[in-house]
Amino acid sequence: METTSKMIDDLRLKLESAAKDAGYNFLDPEIVRISQQLDKLIVAHMQHEKRPS
Repeated sequence: METTSKMIDDLRLKLESAAKDAGYNFLDPEIVRISQQLDKLIVAHMQHEKRPS
């Protein structure tokens, strides 16, 4: 689980940097792609936490 949190943090930082580089144009294809990756990772992380042990 620790690894997933690190991946989320890393991808979030990458998204912030890419957004800044793109002039905060959130319709830029690279921004959309990174954002979708981050969304999928967060959803997977949340689903994993909901599973009974």
